[in-house]
Amino acid sequence: MKKMMIDMDDVLCAGGHLGILNQFLNTNYTLEDLPGYFVEDLVPEERLTEYYEFFQTQNVYDYVTVMEDAVEVLEKLSKQYQLFICTAYYTNIYEQNYSRLLLDKYDWLQRQFPFISPYQYVFINDKSLLECDVKIDDRLDNLHGYGEIKFLFTSHHNQNISDQELTSQGIVRVSSWKEIEQLLLEE
Repeated sequence: MKKMMIDMDDVLCAGGHLGILNQFLNTNYTLEDLPGYFVEDLVPEERLTEYYEFFQTQNVYDYVTVMEDAVEVLEKLSKQYQLFICTAYYTNIYEQNYSRLLLDKYDWLQRQFPFISPYQYVFINDKSLLECDVKIDDRLDNLHGYGEIKFLFTSHHNQNISDQELTSQGIVRVSSWKEIEQLLLEE
């Protein structure tokens, strides 16, 4: 059975960091308002420390939404592929509390994708180490390394990457789980 690596944040779910930021600032920012990858770029410099302290008290996965059709398509894919949810477990925003991030991710995956075994969760920051047949991620650098088929899942922070650049690296842009279903599943 072929192996498939699937990223979690901005591929299976979205909006968590933005939801926390909006609660903290009492705003209604959308993804279109983000100047780059990090939502904290919208926080005034003088409030960054306060924001990070607030962020530490929140479970980002209480704020996310599951990507449309992700559950349905992954259930279908699980019959033809061995699925591995591969997600970063450490970021600077969590400082010494990154073990909580692991637990929050684990719990969310259990609730949303109960048909995927916890033995198929891979908490890793350098995804180029993973050997698999298919990779799906929203970050271009996570698609480097092994992988016969590589999909860049469209997100607010990667829309400026040209199709020409992706093609030159053997990467296909996808914008939905239905699109992945059409590309990978035999009818």
